[in-house]
Amino acid sequence: MSFNKNITVLHNGLNPTSYYWLNHLNPNFLDLKKDFNLNLLNKKDTLIIVRYIPFKRIFNLFRLKKKDIKIILFIDDDLLSFNIFSKLPTKYKLKLFFRIYCYKHLLRFLVDQIWVTNLNLKKKLSIQLNNKIKIKVVDLNFRDNFTKKTLHRISFIGTSSHVLELKWIKGLFLKIQSQRDDCLIEIFINEKWRKYFKSIPRIKMIYPMDWESFLLDTRHRNVDIVLNPILKSEFNVFRSPTKFFDTTRLGAVGIYSKNSPYSSFVKDNYDGILLENDLDLWCKNIHYLLDNKYKRDYIYANANKRVR
Repeated sequence: MSFNKNITVLHNGLNPTSYYWLNHLNPNFLDLKKDFNLNLLNKKDTLIIVRYIPFKRIFNLFRLKKKDIKIILFIDDDLLSFNIFSKLPTKYKLKLFFRIYCYKHLLRFLVDQIWVTNLNLKKKLSIQLNNKIKIKVVDLNFRDNFTKKTLHRISFIGTSSHVLELKWIKGLFLKIQSQRDDCLIEIFINEKWRKYFKSIPRIKMIYPMDWESFLLDTRHRNVDIVLNPILKSEFNVFRSPTKFFDTTRLGAVGIYSKNSPYSSFVKDNYDGILLENDLDLWCKNIHYLLDNKYKRDYIYANANKRVR
């Protein structure tokens, strides 16, 4: 579906506010986290900014306003009240202060209108801004334009103690997600590693479970491929191949490093895939397996015979 060429939305990546409140306008969404051609802003009639004023683009906003491009700030929370700051976590306080609150008295020079999601918010903002900006309550007119397509799930079920493997596999995740848009990555990691993997698109970070919960979870859901890299280290010399059974329980095909303990346990191209630890090689095999369901079914069926 082509977008509305007259409306552009500036936001910090896909978010619930844009998705539920602005999707029906079918605008051109521009991600502030990425570089984009500023000429895309100059050619629009209306520019909608979601929640936060982008400091990096503030001078562009002033110029656009002088060109009679209508600039709208969309707010769906009480973001301009200083008294709510005492009830919020410190990190979130700082985020709100520097992204929106510090511009409170400049808004009338930056935007033509503010859109809000309910009447209570309109009344609150009208008082806070001394009625100097027009505020409009918009209707929730959500339309789900999502076209259902195949989604592949790729999982890494190692623990946070597998430091070498976690550092290695990030490069693989980035490579895969830059080449495909039909994959969801699943990884079990603690708080320490979340920031490290945050930059990977379409990643589901699962907090580590106890064994009973993990067993229950893996018995009742499926993924397509489980990645089991193992890098040479003194710690890994004593590892066992039990991840083979976790992989099979998930209904998945396993890709394993061609190192001990997998090299003597997995039958290559029969009940699993054995590979040298080369990112390009792993990436190539992931593509092949995702695009060949027959091959995945064949390998999984053979692996399943070993656990039945």
